[in-house]
Amino acid sequence: MQIRFPLPLAFCAAVLTGCVSSRAINYSGEARPPKPASYAMEILEFSKLTRPYRVIGIVQVNAGAKLNTRDPIRVLRDEARAMGGDALVDLSQQPVGAGMMSGGTAIYSGHARDLWTAKVIVWTDAKPN
Repeated sequence: MQIRFPLPLAFCAAVLTGCVSSRAINYSGEARPPKPASYAMEILEFSKLTRPYRVIGIVQVNAGAKLNTRDPIRVLRDEARAMGGDALVDLSQQPVGAGMMSGGTAIYSGHARDLWTAKVIVWTDAKPN
């Protein structure tokens, strides 16, 4: 007996778990030295910021909706480090690509991808002790 894996089902699996794409938009246009991979990029809320800061850009990740949330957040942090940011704020996740897909006997209804977005900030004061 031969087991067949229908092509439409393979396509659906690729779309639902698919790759992660990202982009970074630098508002200031100034080049900053990137932070090392070991830099602990915090994700903060605007309402809890106690230090002066400046928003230098935005980072976005488009990822499969079925991916573990750690993957998109890791990519956001990597992009912010590359931009030379100190922290991420205003993290949001939005479903994109709503609809229904069918692959043989499997049907998936709902959104296929998530768009993750966060603003990148730099502190404008000296680091407190």
